[in-house]
Amino acid sequence: MTTKALVVLSVGAAMWGICAASGADLYDEGVLAVLELRFPQSNWYTLLTNNYQSKTDLAATLTVDGVVYEGVGVRFRGNTSYQMVRNSQKKSFNISIDYTFPDQRLMGYKTLNLLNCNNDATFMREVLYSNMCRRQVPSAKANFVRLVINGENWGVYANVQQLNAQFLNDWFASNDGTQWRGDGMGAMGGGNTGGVTPGGGGVTPIRRSVGDIGIAEGGVTTGVAALTWQGANVAPYQSAYELKSTHQADPWASLIRTCDVLNNTPLAQLPDKIESVLNVDGALWFCAFEIIFADDDGYVNKRGSDYGLYYEPETGRIHLMQYDGNECMGATTWPIFYRADDSSVPIMNRLLSIPKYRQRYLAHVRTILNTHFTTDLLNAKIDAYRALIEAEVAADTKKLYTTQEFLTGVTVLKSFVQTRRTAILANSEVNRASPIINSVDQEVTETPTGQSLLVTVRLGTSVPVSGVQLYVAPGPFALFSSVPMIDLGEQTGGGISERVFSLALDDYPAGTVLRYYIEAKAADSAGTVVYSPEGAEHEVYRHLVTYPHGAYSEIVINEVMSKNVAVVADPQGEYDDWIELKNISDHAINLAGMYLSDSLDKPLKWRFPEGTVLGPGEYLLIWADEDGQDEPGLHANFKLSAQGETIWLFDTIENGHILLDSITIDRLEGDQSYARYPDGTGVMQISSIPTPLGANTVPLGVQGGESPLVP
Repeated sequence: MTTKALVVLSVGAAMWGICAASGADLYDEGVLAVLELRFPQSNWYTLLTNNYQSKTDLAATLTVDGVVYEGVGVRFRGNTSYQMVRNSQKKSFNISIDYTFPDQRLMGYKTLNLLNCNNDATFMREVLYSNMCRRQVPSAKANFVRLVINGENWGVYANVQQLNAQFLNDWFASNDGTQWRGDGMGAMGGGNTGGVTPGGGGVTPIRRSVGDIGIAEGGVTTGVAALTWQGANVAPYQSAYELKSTHQADPWASLIRTCDVLNNTPLAQLPDKIESVLNVDGALWFCAFEIIFADDDGYVNKRGSDYGLYYEPETGRIHLMQYDGNECMGATTWPIFYRADDSSVPIMNRLLSIPKYRQRYLAHVRTILNTHFTTDLLNAKIDAYRALIEAEVAADTKKLYTTQEFLTGVTVLKSFVQTRRTAILANSEVNRASPIINSVDQEVTETPTGQSLLVTVRLGTSVPVSGVQLYVAPGPFALFSSVPMIDLGEQTGGGISERVFSLALDDYPAGTVLRYYIEAKAADSAGTVVYSPEGAEHEVYRHLVTYPHGAYSEIVINEVMSKNVAVVADPQGEYDDWIELKNISDHAINLAGMYLSDSLDKPLKWRFPEGTVLGPGEYLLIWADEDGQDEPGLHANFKLSAQGETIWLFDTIENGHILLDSITIDRLEGDQSYARYPDGTGVMQISSIPTPLGANTVPLGVQGGESPLVP
């Protein structure tokens, strides 16, 4: 049997997709929500001012869309945004939704950051830049809100997601690693330390036009927090990087090792060593966004200021995260290789000295210019933001800038986009013809032992190519490795000539999730490359190697209920969704370290705890109620949709996290289940007679399909 299918998977820094909010979204860009704070004290502003240094919260009541959240904690936040409010009282706020009640959430979130948009008369820069970066690199969600305090209008604020454990779970397999903030401001540099690019190291302020009064460059650091080598002693790193959270016994070891490899490995050997400790592709995307959007206060310009880092224990690599982009979109003259001659910025200086990384970086620059940084797209976003907030900005008596400065600033933003595009496209290395990938097809053939996957790439002939590489990663945490594809020459069909390359993949065990993407290299002196999908390695193609006929898992998903009205209550007395597993073997099986998920893009959502053993023929209930910390009972950190979805069971890390079982449920009515019949081995069918922790009976109203793992 042969089938053709191709699925594009949007991934985070390693593999995972961004978790979309269900229902109302706190960070919907098209909605200007009203947040109403009420303090019992009339002198609340004085109390918050007194608490600023200690970061002590003041309790208040928050109301959003008529829903009241009691006991939230409020404090002033920020540094320059706190000090430089001109003649206004308008400070930035941190709001802890869970301050009094640990389980309290606002649309799923426990922390709010409301920014007063200091240095930005448009209010838009942080929101616009963060949301554009999110298309490829870990970056905060952001939108606008209107804040009312004790009945008084405090105007428009940028509402920017906190880079906390919840953010990490959005982008990575878990939040079990270590998070830092790069902040080398303790070692300010007064001059250039190794680079001669424009603005490379000086601290001469660059003032922008009237719409952006108060924005200055300044404050360039010496690079101590830019992943430069500071020696083997931990103290210099502790001074330069702020440790935000960790689950590692020695949280600094991974950071020091990455700095060591990045800076001290000979360039000829660096590609063989760096990718195991640093997400190189993600770092190149990150720098490309910073430079194209001219992020004044970030990794590149200030040599390691106000950006995030995350050590991912599942891959052993460090990832860069965009943070604090309110001072972007000002400088129009930065070269696209800004600071590549500066040893204090090793990602630019060291990596772009290696031809294959330089060409990968340039390919990402072209993708951003073609799909993210276009005048049509950004002008439309700017216009939409203006339409959403303009009336509220005009009515805001506490804003830091005048309404006219807001309007002028909007014009400046649009002008920046066009001027910046023109400047970058004038670079001869950017403005170079790339190979044209017309199509990528995969053909799956069933074999006696599993499957064979044939990948075929068809390219246009207008730009000659020297070769095509298939980058493939077997499993959720495997690093990509490249394999040359076979050149089949030119083929003509329908009057169109194409250069065709192909490669067969058939050495992977059943249950493996293959991720792959294509790199085509031009036959020019530079080796210009293009990728498919263009967003690789953030976006990749995916294929699940299914089991051959007759194979099965000893642990199966046996019954599921996604609308439990009155069938069975959990140990806390709540009627929640549930998933039943069954051990169909004749021996006990240890489930510890296995995972359940409702997303193939994020398979390691919920981990079975230590001591979870299922005897032969036994059943086990997992409550899908988002109450992962509840005890007693097993409570997953996701819920099920009564409208239908897929549930996945993955093996332990020792067994490669292969897929053991999966079932796709249709829409279920109240107290209906989706159950195997015959029990444990049959096909999944809708049943009106649920049997939690018991053998499934003959279903009423047969419907549904066969599990992919059932012979």
